[in-house]
Amino acid sequence: MRTSYAVGLDVGGTRIAAGLVERKGRIVKESKTLTPKGGPFGVVDAIIDAIEEVSASVHPSEIAGIGMGLPAQIDFYRQTVEFCTNLPLAGVDMRSLVMSRVKHSVTIDNDGNTAALGESRFGAAKGAKDFVMVTLGTGVGGGVFVGGQLFRGYRGLAGEIGHMIVELDGPECPCGAPGHLEAYVARPAIIRQGRAAAETFKGAGIKRLAGDDIERISAEVVINAANTGDEEGVRIMAEIGRVLGEALVGIVSLLNPQLIVVGGGIGESCPIVVERAAAIIGEHALAGRRDVHLVTAELGNDAGVVGAAALAFDEHDSREGLQR
Repeated sequence: MRTSYAVGLDVGGTRIAAGLVERKGRIVKESKTLTPKGGPFGVVDAIIDAIEEVSASVHPSEIAGIGMGLPAQIDFYRQTVEFCTNLPLAGVDMRSLVMSRVKHSVTIDNDGNTAALGESRFGAAKGAKDFVMVTLGTGVGGGVFVGGQLFRGYRGLAGEIGHMIVELDGPECPCGAPGHLEAYVARPAIIRQGRAAAETFKGAGIKRLAGDDIERISAEVVINAANTGDEEGVRIMAEIGRVLGEALVGIVSLLNPQLIVVGGGIGESCPIVVERAAAIIGEHALAGRRDVHLVTAELGNDAGVVGAAALAFDEHDSREGLQR
């Protein structure tokens, strides 16, 4: 039976978003809550609450299943969490824990993959067969499409763009290894640079936007400074774009994508990042630099939710022998 709805969840280090989603990608009902601090069971409780909230008005028979994007390395074929930097979910059987409390099948995937799937079906990458998605937020995620299909690699672990090495002896990434892209361009790195700048005369504008309280400087404060032309804010975010661009040079040379979609709260809110990254690719990429276009994601915070729902629809239709 071709069901009408699926539930999509985008579980991040900062917030959990859920939506009841139609097959054409429209979110009928949505829920957003802060991600609980502490152990995995609090996260599972919040997920269950979100599922119940968005699906309460729909009969269970109308729901294809539940798709869930997690900020973790997922062995997609075994449906297990291998490693998770920003939440205590490593080794936790998230799929079984959620399925034990709901009436539907659950499919989990990396949140970069679900965001890429959402943009592929309904957003900036619609119609593109070969593209790369990069999400910049609390962490850095990614997803890769090759020949119109999500490329998962040998065990479904592909697409970890945030853990590409950009400097051999660079600062420690939240995962514990040195010099990864995430250590340079994610929210904590922007906060660190913004607060360091605010200690100097040049960072007075950033400090002022935070009410003259350095501890209140967030990534959003720095981005706001940059978007309003503050010199030090522009410098910081242009540097974020430069480092991102240098990492993407290798991806362009390796994969020759048609498109690179930059999403996440940071990627979508600061045009300077995308503009600077595009300039770096144009200057330094070897193969494919004339082919690739760098664009901002279109779905915003909804990409992960609708992508996760699309994943649930796909899994349901595959079991039922239905064509997409």
